[in-house]
Amino acid sequence: MKSIYLYLACMLSISLFACQGNGRYPDAQQGKLKASPSAYEFIDIEGTRHLLKDIRGKYKLLLFYDPAAVESQQEIVAMKQSVPLAHLMASGKVNVLAICASGDLSFWSTYQKHIPSRWINGFDIKGETRMKSYFGINSFPRLVLLDDKNELVKMAVSHDSLIALLEK
Repeated sequence: MKSIYLYLACMLSISLFACQGNGRYPDAQQGKLKASPSAYEFIDIEGTRHLLKDIRGKYKLLLFYDPAAVESQQEIVAMKQSVPLAHLMASGKVNVLAICASGDLSFWSTYQKHIPSRWINGFDIKGETRMKSYFGINSFPRLVLLDDKNELVKMAVSHDSLIALLEK
């Protein structure tokens, strides 16, 4: 009888611990941002400070990336090759803002040649990307689609789902 109770206790603990950790949740279950990202600050390639609220456009597609991460590099290449994204940018429907949110300033400076010139190229100088009050991002790449009022439309790990949303 003890072995049955021990078995049940083990199964219960396994099922409880299996629910812990960094599980992925569908984008539809993500909540709103805890604070308006309008005051989010970054620097551009000339070292000029900008606030997110100063970036104009019907939509802002923020790509938070780590230049050392292969996944970030692959997403940047995919976005550069995306014809639908190029059309959306050309029509003025979306502005792309690539923000290096990990690593140091010198590494970002050497990596910036991989960011298209038609994108806004930024660096998170204050390290605000990982703060829960703005975006709460803990892995890269991460895409955040904001409307013209800097309100969250959708978060994703790939641009494909966001393109489909923007093309509607």
